[in-house]
Amino acid sequence: MLDLDLLALGGLLLTPGPTNIMLAFSTVSSGARRTVPMLTAVVLAYMAVILAMAGLAAIVPAFNLAAPPSLLRAGAVVWLLWLAYRVWSANDDDDAETGLVTVRQVLVTTLLNPKAMIVALLVQSDDMTASLLAIIAVLVALAGAAWLAVGVLVRRTGSSLLGRRALRRTSAICLAGFGIILAGASL
Repeated sequence: MLDLDLLALGGLLLTPGPTNIMLAFSTVSSGARRTVPMLTAVVLAYMAVILAMAGLAAIVPAFNLAAPPSLLRAGAVVWLLWLAYRVWSANDDDDAETGLVTVRQVLVTTLLNPKAMIVALLVQSDDMTASLLAIIAVLVALAGAAWLAVGVLVRRTGSSLLGRRALRRTSAICLAGFGIILAGASL
C-alpha cells in the first residue's frame, strides 16, 4: 500500500461511524479508563474482518468483496437499531461505572460495521503481509484513540453544556441513523 493509500485509510478510519460514536460515548459516560480496553476489541474486529474476507476470496474466487451478503447487512441494521434503543432508553440514574457500552458490544458492532468491510476490500487489492496488517492495526488503534480523546474533551468541558441524557439521546440518534442509512443502502 502506498503512503497516500495509508493516509486515505487513516482518514476513512477517523470518520464518524457506529464504532467511533460508541467509543466517544463510552468515554463521556464511563471515562477513558473503562473505554481504553475497547480499543483492543476494535483492532481485533478489524483484523478478523480483513482475514475472513481474504479467506473467503481465496476459497471462493467469485466472492464479491464489494457487496457484503444481505444477511450480514440485515444483521448490522438490527444490531445498530437495538444499540440505539438500548442507549436511548437507559435510565438517567444509572451509575456511570456500570457503563452503557460494553467491550462485547463494541466488538460485535465493529465486526458488522460496513467500514471494516471497506477496509478489507482496500487491503485485498494489495499483497497482504504481516507488516501491512500491523500498520492497519496501528491506524485502527490511533483512530479509535482519537475518538476516545474526543470523549475525554467532551467529558471535561461539556458536562455543563451537554447533559448525560442529551448525550445519550444524541448517540442513540446517530446509531439509529447509521442503521437506517445501511438499511436504505441495502434496498
